[in-house]
Amino acid sequence: MGKVTDNALATLISSRIVEIMNQTGLSLNGLASFSGLTAGPLRSHYNKTLTITVEHVAKICRPFSISLSDFFNPKIALTIHTDSLPNLHIFKETISAQEQNFLLKQKIESANEAVNEDLRRQRELIAYVVYASDYFSEPRTLEQMVDDFQENYNINFSTERIYSLLRKYVGREVLQRKPLPRTKCKGPISRRPFLYFKSAPQTQQL
Repeated sequence: MGKVTDNALATLISSRIVEIMNQTGLSLNGLASFSGLTAGPLRSHYNKTLTITVEHVAKICRPFSISLSDFFNPKIALTIHTDSLPNLHIFKETISAQEQNFLLKQKIESANEAVNEDLRRQRELIAYVVYASDYFSEPRTLEQMVDDFQENYNINFSTERIYSLLRKYVGREVLQRKPLPRTKCKGPISRRPFLYFKSAPQTQQL
């Protein structure tokens, strides 16, 4: 195969490919796969940039019971009886399922990327407020942090998420934690929230 030199023939082949796709509902990639061809060369034939061999034409025609003489005769309109091609229906159903799975996978991956980005921003914010701000110079409850971080940084947290992120700082004694005084508790004493704070007046640097 080489560059196209017969423009009339290239135009006919391209139009035949379009006819087959229109009648079968196959995409260019689908037609290539169903015919046993690779998509790249078929796309070049479709774009009239590459000559085609008789062998490739035969591969395109065979699954649809198209004769070579009809394919190359510009006076004949191709007619494909798709109802008599059970393999075509099975192929299209398989391709459709694969496309749905691919789209679903993309959505899941995009959602996971968004979640991972949110988690990263949360980790970075907690590190910042612990090490590079005076936020914990005053005792704070988890509920206060949820409201403050949403208002000041537009980052959403759950109390459970903040609790999990602060554990390592409490463990390193960067932060201290103590139960909220009983006189300030609104709920049961057994469920008193904790206050998180720094004992040192100066702010540590990253």
